[in-house]
Amino acid sequence: MHCVIQMSNMEENKVTDPLLQRLKELNWPTMALDRPEPEPGQLWRAEWERVACLVVISGTRSGRNVPVMAATSDHIGDERAVVVSAENGMKPSVWGGLAKSVKMFTLAQRITDLTHQSIRMLAAVAVGQRDGDWAPISNNLDDRVLVRADLVDKLQGFSEAEWMPTVRDDEQTLADLAVNFGIPPSQIAVSLGITPGDARRLLKGQREPSPDELSVLTELLGPISSAGIRFDEDLVASLDLPEFRPRLRLIASEEHNDDEVAARRVYAGRLMAMAARHRKSGQRNWAELIREALHAD
Repeated sequence: MHCVIQMSNMEENKVTDPLLQRLKELNWPTMALDRPEPEPGQLWRAEWERVACLVVISGTRSGRNVPVMAATSDHIGDERAVVVSAENGMKPSVWGGLAKSVKMFTLAQRITDLTHQSIRMLAAVAVGQRDGDWAPISNNLDDRVLVRADLVDKLQGFSEAEWMPTVRDDEQTLADLAVNFGIPPSQIAVSLGITPGDARRLLKGQREPSPDELSVLTELLGPISSAGIRFDEDLVASLDLPEFRPRLRLIASEEHNDDEVAARRVYAGRLMAMAARHRKSGQRNWAELIREALHAD
């Protein structure tokens, strides 16, 4: 039975990586291709900046990070790799020795779930309690060296991926610059044509300035670095959830020239502004707010 893949037209047109094409061509059962909360034992397709790889969730996520092991659709591996069975009949190879915590937002689609027996077998192989399905790689002429190196590079890339700007301790924020020049938020608001509340959020680093705003701020405050964006940590972790990725990719395509990093930063700023306008007591449910905002758009 050939696999049946259901995707939105946007995703079908945008996703052209060789991995997905390979999966579509395999004589495999139907794949889930949904985006639930990451849970141990799930087989996912991870993708970031046009690099894709199969991964198996190997543990419970911690904040924005998810522990995974590399996997391949081809039956190939080393002494800590094993062919596993999935609930829909797929049999990928999982490299138990290639484990890494990757950013949750790099998870693109769940393919299927491993069987309970395969999960237990994989755990035993990963810690050396059971032999894998292949002999060790003993020399650099082994073709598996290249496969392994490619998987290592991909996991490293998914681990280091980030859409939040890097903030150095020694960089001055917009608020610092405004204080240095003696310019109050009210003057910033008038100069930019925004509300005083939005000006305060901008100075606090709760959103990025637009190109036009940046031009005006540069005239007022001098050269401005990219430092200072400080979104709520729970908001960032919620926006990383795989369920929001298709819509964010569409926003990136339509508004940011396919730049998903820019789309996420701008949308995070919008959500911070929305949250500030709708103050509620108790802990904020960022995931629900994101759903409402994306649905409204």
